[in-house]
Amino acid sequence: MNSIENIEQQTKKMLVEVLPDVGFEDLNSDSDIFGLGLDSLNAMTLVTHLQNTFNIQLDTAEISFENFQNLATIVQLIESKKRL
Repeated sequence: MNSIENIEQQTKKMLVEVLPDVGFEDLNSDSDIFGLGLDSLNAMTLVTHLQNTFNIQLDTAEISFENFQNLATIVQLIESKKRL
């Protein structure tokens, strides 16, 4: 099972890959990722990467602003899906 730290690091790496002009040091657990440039296209890329990396399936209702607001909320979502 993935540790919280491992999930956070992998998710942070994915966010840096999909967010234009954002470096690893620019991204904190509470950084507003929409404010950093996340749009609908790279959000769907992120969702696909998260599902493949963590072997989870996100329902349409789970792909929401609340769950994708920042790194911390994404990690919480992944943790909740891994516990099921």
